[in-house]
Amino acid sequence: MNNNPLLADSRPWCIGRFVIDRPAHSEISAEEYRYWGDKVDITRNVTIGTFEYKVKARENELKNYKRTNSISYKEMLAKGLDSMILETEVPWLEKTSSPTPTSRLFIFRRRVDHPDLLIDEEGYLLAGSTMLTMKSPLRPSDIEKSIERTTDIYRNITYRDDWTVPAERGFCINGALIGGPSRNSEDVTQSIILMPGRRSLLVIQMSAAIEGDPDTSLLEALPDLKQQLHNQGYSHYVHILRKGKRQVAGMDAEEVLLSIRDGKTQLFRFYLLAPGNPATTAQPRIDIQLELGDALTDYDKEQSETQETMSSPVDEAGAIQAWDTLLNSMRLRPGAM
Repeated sequence: MNNNPLLADSRPWCIGRFVIDRPAHSEISAEEYRYWGDKVDITRNVTIGTFEYKVKARENELKNYKRTNSISYKEMLAKGLDSMILETEVPWLEKTSSPTPTSRLFIFRRRVDHPDLLIDEEGYLLAGSTMLTMKSPLRPSDIEKSIERTTDIYRNITYRDDWTVPAERGFCINGALIGGPSRNSEDVTQSIILMPGRRSLLVIQMSAAIEGDPDTSLLEALPDLKQQLHNQGYSHYVHILRKGKRQVAGMDAEEVLLSIRDGKTQLFRFYLLAPGNPATTAQPRIDIQLELGDALTDYDKEQSETQETMSSPVDEAGAIQAWDTLLNSMRLRPGAM
């Protein structure tokens, strides 16, 4: 295993309520989080002064923005106006709350008419040096209930070093732990470059399992996967290395491993899907994809890339070894629930 550059110096990495052994030199290239309806954005290395400045500036914006009201086309003509949308004197900001000393919640609406339309909830929280921005739409009738829910969530968010695997229950995001019991909706996507400088992307997606989800068979979707590759110009070079059922994190799953050869360029595209169990958040839907190597484009040629450098950094045996080792290391974090 030590000879495989995709697995060198692997360490436990917390993602959501799970753990996977990830190479220490690997890098996160993209990430997305949703927690109980909130889209969560992360800003690292934020001081308390910067946090307070950003929050105050946003509050002033919401107080200065004015809600709009719509009028009929006939009324617009009668008043000699050039728009059916008018600005009022009512500010966007409707309600604020401070669930913790280092957090602020804003509830605001943009329209005066249509009082039943969804409004906005936007929260800011500083955990150590990690700032979380949490946004979601909200029904006007749920304002007080949402403030109670948000207060409960914010009080359980703590700072976390990136490579620290918590012993207490909670949902890991980059730079923080959202503590407490599992919720009805916890989604995470992380794209990890296993070997920086080479095309070696591992994409992990976890979301709430859904009863009767039609997209729960990877094997049935194999023709679609091959069609995608056909659209990218690889229709004559795709070889199936392996397909069938397997387990990941104690759950039943399906996998498809594809090899793509084009001249001196060797690519691998490996896919896994575990549909999960809607009855428990301990078994979410899990989609994993490993992309090794990439097509050589005109831009790559301008950057002096070659077919050899664009190829997978490992051969077929190394690609399959990396895939199996990564998947076999994935497990529900002890104490996470």
